[in-house]
Amino acid sequence: MTDRTAPIASAVDVDAKSSHAEALGKVQLGLTLAAFALAPLPFGSVDNIWVLAWVVVLSISLIGRPLRSVSGAQFRVLIAFLTVCAAYLVVAAIQIIPGLSAGANSDAWDRASELIHLPISSRLSARAEIPVVSAGHYLLLVTSVLAGFWIGTSRSNAETLFKVARYSILLYALYGLLARAFTPGFVLWQPKTAYQADLTATFINHNTAAALLGAGVILWACSIQQELKSFGSLSLRLVMLSPSNEAAGIQVAARAAAGLLCFLALLSTGSRAGLACAVLGLFAAILQMVAGQLRLRLVYGLLISAIGLIAIAWWLAQSQSVMTRGMFDEGRWMAYKYAFRVILESPIFGIGAGAFPDVFPAFRGSDMSMWGVWDYAHSTLIEIAVEMGLPIALLVCMSAAGSLVIVARAATRSVGASRTFLCAISGIMVMTYLHSLIDFPLQVPGYSIPFGILLGCGLALATRERGTERDEVAGDRRPDHGNSGVRV
Repeated sequence: MTDRTAPIASAVDVDAKSSHAEALGKVQLGLTLAAFALAPLPFGSVDNIWVLAWVVVLSISLIGRPLRSVSGAQFRVLIAFLTVCAAYLVVAAIQIIPGLSAGANSDAWDRASELIHLPISSRLSARAEIPVVSAGHYLLLVTSVLAGFWIGTSRSNAETLFKVARYSILLYALYGLLARAFTPGFVLWQPKTAYQADLTATFINHNTAAALLGAGVILWACSIQQELKSFGSLSLRLVMLSPSNEAAGIQVAARAAAGLLCFLALLSTGSRAGLACAVLGLFAAILQMVAGQLRLRLVYGLLISAIGLIAIAWWLAQSQSVMTRGMFDEGRWMAYKYAFRVILESPIFGIGAGAFPDVFPAFRGSDMSMWGVWDYAHSTLIEIAVEMGLPIALLVCMSAAGSLVIVARAATRSVGASRTFLCAISGIMVMTYLHSLIDFPLQVPGYSIPFGILLGCGLALATRERGTERDEVAGDRRPDHGNSGVRV
């Protein structure tokens, strides 16, 4: 006699496992979105307690993520990213191994041994161990990129991420404007110690606030273009006369207002680098959307790029912050000059992860202003070269360029909402990479976490299978009598 209840019980078990997996996926998605939206809130999450908290949150969001949802191209990108992270980690570990001696740090360890009359093994690093804050920032970047990558394997999850990204940054812009108007001397409940006249939102540094607000401007601008596509080829008069387009028109107006509010907040930061890089990132995103939609030839794209860059340079030269303080900061260039001297002392393995604030004062020349503490090189790439050596800095630079090429190429070739996502992410990447060459937004968790999540999502979206993308676009084009267009 056969047991006819066995197949039913098996089906019930499968459904139960599927529902549990779906519930776990929603919880993990919620954790990632919470990290994105809340990381900038507690003063940019620069305190160690917040670094630890976000590492735990993002790590939990990665537990049990299945590889079966990853395509072949996505798997290769994932392996490449982990390889770069592993190379960085290996060099950091080599730097603190006792007994290794090379470069200027070996003499420093010998002198320290003579001063305290105790044997001390020399190291490649200027420190005996990797600082907790450096390890925490490394883990944050790795986990945030991986968390965003798994969001990007699902189009619906990516749409949710973009909504959270837009509205959370809008709230920070609104808070920043209100705080500048009514409590200009405070960041949240703490008195400001710098940038008294500038908008900093919930950050201590106005440049980091400008990076986050610039990302908001790019996100809202791309969402406006996506909403305008719902009108098709209708003329403005037909759009205004048709009652069915009223809701879409209100959406466009609301998104334009949100984008302008973020841009106003960006201008209020007074950050020259933040403004310039955000405008360049916005220009890159719009250019990709236009080039992908009109299928422009390369020569026309280059011509438009040249004209746009000239117009941006002229406009930036007329801005108040540039006219009053100039385009370049002399102190920053002096810091770069002495940082290069540190690189020449230890070009291969660097001075040690997190050792820049310990070593830089010894190289700081008398012709440089003694005001302030240089705990950052004000260039993430230069600081990586100082701490980790030129090979790792070159590897990081090539990885950043490669990630931008992957996302930008996919942005011009994609269709539908995927193009909007990828163009926005590539514009934010252009802005962030340029800004990181002359400042340190990626070294502040309140910005590095949102950027890492967007970067991971962009890489996953850019390497999706084309067949899957065509199916989803076809689904977007099916008639929907309840909506006048795609809502992204």
